[in-house]
Amino acid sequence: MEKKKKANSMLFETVATSMAEGSPKFKMDVSLVFGGRKEREKVLRTCFDSIEVWSKKYASVGASPFECEINSKTNFAAIIEGEVWVFGVDSTNYLDIVAAVTVAAKWYKVSPQAFMRNIYTKNLNMEGEHLMETAALIQANKSLYTGVSLAIQEAAKYFGVVGEVDFWIMSNSKNPKIPKPDLHQALREGGAVGSAVAKKNYRYTSGSNDGKERRQIITHLHLAKFNI
Repeated sequence: MEKKKKANSMLFETVATSMAEGSPKFKMDVSLVFGGRKEREKVLRTCFDSIEVWSKKYASVGASPFECEINSKTNFAAIIEGEVWVFGVDSTNYLDIVAAVTVAAKWYKVSPQAFMRNIYTKNLNMEGEHLMETAALIQANKSLYTGVSLAIQEAAKYFGVVGEVDFWIMSNSKNPKIPKPDLHQALREGGAVGSAVAKKNYRYTSGSNDGKERRQIITHLHLAKFNI
């Protein structure tokens, strides 16, 4: 039994999920952890956009699309740069997360639990953000992070995960769309038993939701922990 636990622990360290991706050029670095890096060999990336919308935004990206039926629903995915991308995933809907993880688990031939241990995202923003005043946008983004947190835990429970789930977030602590205090409050309201931010700053290129804007920013790595 002890050997099995160690083997599972080693597998969890090499697998990661990144939510709400856009262009592969600006994808989240899922190797980042506090104090260093851990290389991930099997990575799932999800996109809110349908594959049709995403393909129009990033027409120059080479992808190998395929379909996978999960729970009587057809899910569209692609292999991009050797990683599994699943489209049409609402990260606040745990069943969408379940479907995406199931696709990746089948592709990589590993336990779906592994994809629920280390989950990443960067700069989550509500659709239509440019139409909102700052206070309304902060509140909307807090609701978004809380919703995603709850959905992650429900998906983890679906797969029988027991123990800690790490939710890594790249966001500037002074991000006007959701400053650190609001971000961490949203995570706690979503069930996080602990939240922290790395002392080190990162320089990151980020793209807008519509795929038209990009900028290089100074940002920070946050960690929320859930106990399942």
